[in-house]
Amino acid sequence: MRFSLAAISIAALAACGPSVAASGSLADVKEITAPAEDTKVLAVLSYASWCGSCKVLDPKVETVRASNPFDGAEFFALDYSSRDDSAYFADAETLGIAGTMREIFPDKIKTGQLYLIDRSSGDVISTVTKSMSEAEIAAAIEAALS
Repeated sequence: MRFSLAAISIAALAACGPSVAASGSLADVKEITAPAEDTKVLAVLSYASWCGSCKVLDPKVETVRASNPFDGAEFFALDYSSRDDSAYFADAETLGIAGTMREIFPDKIKTGQLYLIDRSSGDVISTVTKSMSEAEIAAAIEAALS
């Protein structure tokens, strides 16, 4: 039986399940890792592959990330593509923010927003939406870090 490299790659990605991305597009599949010790702000995109707002917001955030160092901030995506609440919150737990995300979404997980979260307190500092410009997104991240 013959398999194309693309088919094998897609199958391998699907088998990985939900993930948190720390580099490249926030929507990239990557193994979950805890934030670095010196991280001050977690920038967490509540993401799903089927989310229209995510498809608008993610490229804006990536453009901003590429042109700014944002020392002290780490970027992640909590992937809700499979609509699996327990996997979503397990990934949030890895980041140390499961309680925060449960407070944000007490009834139903929503996607398409980037939450800037104070790592030490777990408080949401600011919420970034698709309607914000790249300049506004950069300013929100800078303000969260100050």
